[in-house]
Amino acid sequence: MTNPVVYIVGATMAGIAVFLLLSFFFEWFERKIVARIQKRVGPYYTGPQGLLQPFFDFMKLLLKKEKIPGEADILLYRLAPLLGVIFLTYGFLHIPFLSPEPVLSFRGDLLVIILIFAFTSFSYMLAGLSVRTPFTVLGTSRLIVQYSLYEALFLSAFALVFLQLGSASISGIVGYEIAGEPLVFYQPIAFAVAVFSILAKLEKPPFDIPHAKQEIAAGWMSELSSRTLAYIRLANDMDYTLSVLLVVSLFLGAGSGPYSLETPFLWPIYFLLKALAIILLLSYIEGIAVRVRSILLPMRLGLPLSILLAIQAALILVFKGGLV
Repeated sequence: MTNPVVYIVGATMAGIAVFLLLSFFFEWFERKIVARIQKRVGPYYTGPQGLLQPFFDFMKLLLKKEKIPGEADILLYRLAPLLGVIFLTYGFLHIPFLSPEPVLSFRGDLLVIILIFAFTSFSYMLAGLSVRTPFTVLGTSRLIVQYSLYEALFLSAFALVFLQLGSASISGIVGYEIAGEPLVFYQPIAFAVAVFSILAKLEKPPFDIPHAKQEIAAGWMSELSSRTLAYIRLANDMDYTLSVLLVVSLFLGAGSGPYSLETPFLWPIYFLLKALAIILLLSYIEGIAVRVRSILLPMRLGLPLSILLAIQAALILVFKGGLV
């Protein structure tokens, strides 16, 4: 019989490795799709079809000479990127990617994921403000405004799932979908809001207005370099990956599919295919969309939709019921 401590440690290490690989792979897939839409090549030389390019970009930044502005708070400058990576890695361990039972699971883990997204965004703000130059302060202020609008909208879609099922357990919600139907059939607008909010909260086109000015083309990351920039970019990839995987878990039934319960290796394959479908949609939007002039425009549409969704979820709860 396997020692529980050994099992947990081994499963945790395997989960961390899978999360890193997925983050690099999803970045490559996104860059490749956007490039094809815009009639470009995209990653090509490093690895088969440029598959290893995100990893080599990360390693290249790690090995570059670092230039730290004199105004920087060294402690925050070093600590903030690592906090983002650590928070998101812990969050992934609650996602049932390899099997219906994640490495870590308890009744309120969905709330933990919500807190992790908030703490991660806070680490971005700390990284930007740690430098204290006009460029990063302005970029960070725009990040705060955009985060306060769209992260709340992103998380409201998950709140509607909780309202319908009365459960804050990710594995419990996935079990409900396996026994019945994916929640996208009950909450299609919430699903759409969650998917498109991913672009906004991560400052991807067309919601990249924090990068709109030429002098702060990298937004709050304008003065970051070398190791700090490498870990910030890694955290951003992890944020994107965890957001997509959470949407798949809560709305698309995670890795459920034909024979996925009887044949364990099919579970992560179905999960991956669903995640790639969402990334394909997001990449298509990135590739064809023009930057919105106001970050408030989509918010004006999304907020009324969220209110309607809350009413819809309450009606479903009353007339159909749902308890995990």
